[in-house]
Amino acid sequence: MAFLRSLQDSAFTDWFLGSDSIWTYPTILTLHTVGMAMLVGASIVVHLRVLDVGPGFPIERVRALYNIIWTGFAINLVTGIVLFVTEAADRAVDPVFYVKLASIVLALWLGVTVKRRVIDRVNAPSGTLRAARLLSLSSLGLWTVAIVAGRLMAYLKK
Repeated sequence: MAFLRSLQDSAFTDWFLGSDSIWTYPTILTLHTVGMAMLVGASIVVHLRVLDVGPGFPIERVRALYNIIWTGFAINLVTGIVLFVTEAADRAVDPVFYVKLASIVLALWLGVTVKRRVIDRVNAPSGTLRAARLLSLSSLGLWTVAIVAGRLMAYLKK
């Protein structure tokens, strides 16, 4: 906990939160939001297609969206670390933070699983498609939980 407190009380945090520029914090927060839009938005499109929305669109064509998903994830990882450092000790004891992280990890894992089982396999068996639809529904629910938990963190500060 001492390490997390030292991160939160670091010169970086002082600079980041107390910067003379009005752009420092809003830029990171905006990038985090853009990354989330890329990550979750592309994931939603993939999962909706697996759920048979847009049946005229070949399912293997959503494979290209995984580049957007991973780019959005990379943006969110970097900006999320910056945002975490500024409140490290507080977030480490916040159960909502762990709900958010767990939801993200599980949603990503389900997205990769769906890709391997359905999108990368041109003629996946119908049993695989049924299972993938359940995984897609679960992933959509987890993305919703992650977003709600992320917003709650701002309102449930101690």
